[in-house]
Amino acid sequence: MTKIITESDSRHYSIAIPFIDEENLLFQVRSDKLNHQPGDICFPGGAVEEGEHPEEAVIREMMEELLIAEEQINLQREEFLLINDPVIIHCFPCRINGYEGSFNPEEVSEVFTVPVNFFVNTSPKTYEVEWKPAFPEDFPFEKIYGGRDYEWRPRKSKIRFYEYEGRVIWGMTARIIENYVMGGGII
Repeated sequence: MTKIITESDSRHYSIAIPFIDEENLLFQVRSDKLNHQPGDICFPGGAVEEGEHPEEAVIREMMEELLIAEEQINLQREEFLLINDPVIIHCFPCRINGYEGSFNPEEVSEVFTVPVNFFVNTSPKTYEVEWKPAFPEDFPFEKIYGGRDYEWRPRKSKIRFYEYEGRVIWGMTARIIENYVMGGGII
């Protein structure tokens, strides 16, 4: 297995790319009760707990968030890793059998579907963002050649947005969709 240099400093997450039938992906809106990213549209998933395998985490998270039984989840192999230092996201396509729209209101405020063909036929709007370092007051510039005038390499990233029927799917979720659909990973 390939070692990722920053892996020991990274936090691992597992997410599902859930199909409820041949043509539709399932999304959820994060509950306003959550501290992190309330109201964002995302796929089911969450943090991999200590001692847990990423596959176990994605199944546990889907059961908790969508109130479904393990038998309803037809998990495919891990499709890809998305590395966004210090986060590593394990992405698992799956099919949810017999899903009737239930969800845990402590974590999810609503669920909805989007036809896969929308993503096949629609490119996301993409914006390039440049991130600039913000240093603490006690940063040891004197230990760096050039000190405060050191030429830091610009760090840029692309933030993607899909808009479907008044809903905005953006950020990591849009990035996962784009990479999965472009890679022909439709199940």
